[in-house]
Amino acid sequence: MRYAITVIFLLIPLLGFSQRYPTGKGTYRAGGGGSMSVSDKGDFYSYKIQITPRFGYFVTDRILTGFTMNYAMEIDTELVSALKFNPLIKYYYPVNDHFFVLGTAEYGLDRNTTFGYDKTILDHSSVTFGPGVSYFFSRRVGFEINILTQLYFQPDAAHNNKVFTEGGLILNILNNKDKNANPFKKKQDLAPKVEDDE
Repeated sequence: MRYAITVIFLLIPLLGFSQRYPTGKGTYRAGGGGSMSVSDKGDFYSYKIQITPRFGYFVTDRILTGFTMNYAMEIDTELVSALKFNPLIKYYYPVNDHFFVLGTAEYGLDRNTTFGYDKTILDHSSVTFGPGVSYFFSRRVGFEINILTQLYFQPDAAHNNKVFTEGGLILNILNNKDKNANPFKKKQDLAPKVEDDE
């Protein structure tokens, strides 16, 4: 209990230094990850590499456009290459300086290529949409969770319609011009105050 109270008091100053809104026209967003695994299949080993870059740009103070990619390569008795490319758009509605409600829409393009005795290529496309929430500890670092529905135009055994949750840390790259600006303040709030002479 004492440890939890200590952590809370340490977080309060951190939240206090989170100045203004983390979104704004001209702000970039970058992220991603990767993994590598080796599995013992008994008679052979399976090697898998996966890379997932993400990128976005705020075209207005509340609208972000960008894409996510997922490239995976698996080698066992054959080579399987899978590439997924999802252009997306997000709309952020500010509840306060840190908390946002958002909506996401994506169009997905999937291509699976198998190099074995015969080369086979399978293409699929889908639409993904749903609500989410995000919380920013500062204008640069935040956390986002989305509840998304994915619908394939031609579903099959490996590409099923589904509802899923995704989330993680996000990193903003601020425009120098807007580092100290609050895009949601009204222009009259930013104008210098003039005191009346009595």
